[in-house]
Amino acid sequence: MSAYVAALAMGLIQMAGRISLKRKKKTDCGPEGEKKDTENRQTIQKIVDSMEKTKRDTFLIVNLDPQVYQEVMSAYGDQKKLEDALQNSFRLQAELAFLVVMAKEWNRALADLVSGSIKNDLIVAAALLEGAFRGAYHTAMINVHSMKDPGQKEHSEKALAELKTRFEKGDAGAG
Repeated sequence: MSAYVAALAMGLIQMAGRISLKRKKKTDCGPEGEKKDTENRQTIQKIVDSMEKTKRDTFLIVNLDPQVYQEVMSAYGDQKKLEDALQNSFRLQAELAFLVVMAKEWNRALADLVSGSIKNDLIVAAALLEGAFRGAYHTAMINVHSMKDPGQKEHSEKALAELKTRFEKGDAGAG
């Protein structure tokens, strides 16, 4: 479910970017203003393009998640298989959390480039990304808590802590 929510947010971000790109170019702001407008449009296009790849990767996770979950459920009773399945599940959720972090950073960058009512869609996207991140983060943490290998457990906890810090970075000024 977290991956679906993330993909929805990514779609909103893309929509806001595309709408902004279709707006009339600024021509009455002098050569410097026109240059800045062109640079902003190029940046918006890069965000839209990057979001497309990220959204595709997120949809792959939507499709893989039930399979990975089933592997965990099927592995109970065999500690080696369970440990491998937990690590696979952790990696999938950590990857989703990372994709959400990237989308949030692009959303914030886009919010600085657009104006008007379209910003509302970016606020909604930010809220959806918050939910998607929390879902992926906590699901990954459930896998970590079930791991028996202390080295893998420590490595996984550290990776999640770094993702959480990056996600929360700058939240005081968002929205």
